[in-house]
Amino acid sequence: MKAPELTDELKNDLRALKMRAGMDPKRFYKKNDRDGFPKYFQVGTIVDNPADFYHSRIPKKQRKKTIVEELLADSEFRRFNRRKYSEIMAEKAANAEGKKFKKKKKFRN
Repeated sequence: MKAPELTDELKNDLRALKMRAGMDPKRFYKKNDRDGFPKYFQVGTIVDNPADFYHSRIPKKQRKKTIVEELLADSEFRRFNRRKYSEIMAEKAANAEGKKFKKKKKFRN
């Protein structure tokens, strides 16, 4: 197997795969212990089965070129990320609000 050339699209797809545990809240993935990107890997395409024409196929208009584009087009994924981002920002604002009025201690010798 040859080592593929790492383009920006491939790097983004590999980053998305690395962070897949944060994408789906109902699915568990083991911790990824690899630092950086793998040296050898393959990327393929899924070939549709003619028997599944009406049931489990994605129309050509909805097909995307990369994993990242597919995730950005997914409305449920975007809704989940938007909700999580707002929760995190609200939590940070609450923590900052508590620190704002904290009484400073003076050192005495």
